[in-house]
Amino acid sequence: MSQCRGRRKDGARCRKVVKGGSHYCAMHADQEKKPSKLPIALGMAAGHLVAPGLGGMIVGGLLGSVCIEEKKMSKTRVFVSFDYDHDSTLKEFLVGQAKLADSPFDIADHSIKAPIAGDWKANAKTRIKRADVVCVICGHHTNTATGVSAEIKIAQVEGTPYFLLSGYKDGTSKKPRAAKPSDKIYKWTWPNLKKLIGGAR
Repeated sequence: MSQCRGRRKDGARCRKVVKGGSHYCAMHADQEKKPSKLPIALGMAAGHLVAPGLGGMIVGGLLGSVCIEEKKMSKTRVFVSFDYDHDSTLKEFLVGQAKLADSPFDIADHSIKAPIAGDWKANAKTRIKRADVVCVICGHHTNTATGVSAEIKIAQVEGTPYFLLSGYKDGTSKKPRAAKPSDKIYKWTWPNLKKLIGGAR
């Protein structure tokens, strides 16, 4: 089970859970892009030119279908919430992981250093709504980071899923004040992170 990848009219991600092989609920099924057969046809033509005959066309067509599968695998857009004053380095580690070849996510946006005011909150709300999930990096001072708590409250109101990620292995990572009592801080390992991005909790 995973969350629908569809977008509502206001631009926010759909909150419905989908089962099976689809990434979209029935309401947003039309947003799923149907793959073009053009890469297969071009692959077959190129295969025939390189190795004339049926064998070349089959190999070329297979390579074209691989291109389609690669395009279908869209990455999850992540908003990174972190304590700007203390945990910028941790955010950079996450940015580095997003660039790995097997990464299932892209960094869509992240916390900014700005005073908590109406404009800041409106800006943060817009940026969080564009993301599929919010990753909250928990450091030694996250419990006093007002910006992180404000971003979590926005995610809660907008229905954007979020998870808490421990920035340190020694168990000293602090939970933000706006986090729910049931919110768990997860260990930051590559397999764990990929599961959390995929919706596991």
